[in-house]
Amino acid sequence: MSGKETRGSAELALKAGFWYVVSNFFVKAISFITTPLFARLMSAEHYGEFSNYASWQSTLFLISGAELYGTLNRAYYDYTEDYDKYVSSITFLSFGITALFYAVFLLFGDAIYKIVLIPKQYVHVLFVFLLFQSCKEIFMAREKTLYRYKSVAAMSAINLVFPTIVAVVMVIMADEANRLSARIYGFYIPSAIVGIFCAVAILRKAHTVNFGHCKYALKLSLPLTLHFLTAYLLSSSNTIVTRSILNAEATAIVSITTSAVHILTILLQAVSGAVTTWMMDNLEQKRYTELRRSLLIYTVCVCAVATGVILFGPEVVWILGGTKYAQAVDLLPGMIAAVTIQSITTVFTIILTYKKRVVGAAVCTAVVAGISIAAKVFLLPSYGIRILPLINIVAYGILFICDYILVCRAGNGNVIHIGGFSGCILLLCVLTSVCGFLYANAVVRYVIIACAGVFVLALIYKKRDLVKKFVKRKYKK
Repeated sequence: MSGKETRGSAELALKAGFWYVVSNFFVKAISFITTPLFARLMSAEHYGEFSNYASWQSTLFLISGAELYGTLNRAYYDYTEDYDKYVSSITFLSFGITALFYAVFLLFGDAIYKIVLIPKQYVHVLFVFLLFQSCKEIFMAREKTLYRYKSVAAMSAINLVFPTIVAVVMVIMADEANRLSARIYGFYIPSAIVGIFCAVAILRKAHTVNFGHCKYALKLSLPLTLHFLTAYLLSSSNTIVTRSILNAEATAIVSITTSAVHILTILLQAVSGAVTTWMMDNLEQKRYTELRRSLLIYTVCVCAVATGVILFGPEVVWILGGTKYAQAVDLLPGMIAAVTIQSITTVFTIILTYKKRVVGAAVCTAVVAGISIAAKVFLLPSYGIRILPLINIVAYGILFICDYILVCRAGNGNVIHIGGFSGCILLLCVLTSVCGFLYANAVVRYVIIACAGVFVLALIYKKRDLVKKFVKRKYKK
């Protein structure tokens, strides 16, 4: 940070957020680009095996990682002078937790393999990856907390581009029988190597273990683990439940919709990740009025982006799946509205993490996830996949209300413009209810898109002096 930029300032937040959002969104977009390539190079059986492996990797990391890296933002304010020692302590703690889960797999492997359906020969590389994946997340969380977003951008690029290129080359060079091994080893081993460099970078600063730090981290991270694990189950249950209850065709339609929504999810997660440290800085400095205004602007912008994706819904589905998945268009608006509500609710989670009061949020998420999955199991046979968006909207709406109540009880309801938040969400839900008409009348939809485009251009023109000033400042730097 330069001397002119103070923690919590809007200028620093915009600059840091730009690097973080761009790096996360465009780097992760590589996975979408390479998906068709791997789908054509690998047999359907091998592709399915890898998808199962990747899914369990994500789930196991949520558990074995224990969200320790998620404590770094908050710990900065309590351990500013010993911050590197705190980072070192949770790095060693992550090693211990991952090793414990690895031992469980080795001791009870036969029973576990029947559940996860992962070939035994790939389990070792999985846990090596998990061990150093925690190091990568801890390293990047530390860099974000210190506003070193260029470092985060560079690491994000290396972390995905290097393993992806190695995996593509190895799959192309391998014969058909060995392409599953080529993709697993080609991606996860290089990724683990990147993690080793992150571990070295962390432990060069400090290499001590403080049990007070570990106790602090676990007290905050365990509720966060429950919160994010149940949130993950809530979002991933659409495909799982549909596959279990309905036919393959319905599952394919839901999968295409999920893929379309995932593009927006990546963007919204990147944005929420970018504002986390900035929000906590403003809470620490008690800049409540500025934070309230900025969070309302953030919510309006998130809903505006979601509206744009909804308006281009038919085109998005056509690009991803073609005309045979046209039914996915009907699901898209509601699914996008649900994900948008989830993203707005993330603001509450950040506040509760700062206040160290995430247990209530974790319990609420777990309860709502259970009710949501039960509703899908009960209603899908009667109403089909069209009921999924409504269930998701109601579930995330309940979480929005519950988490807002928790924020108020924590004493920070004053930073939330609940009328503005609720109004944006209601307008988005109204839009989803008329999308059937808009999608059936393309001319009307394109006129609305054109009007929205003109409005945005007019706004940029009106604020052109601010834009020029911002560009010139960046050009000089």
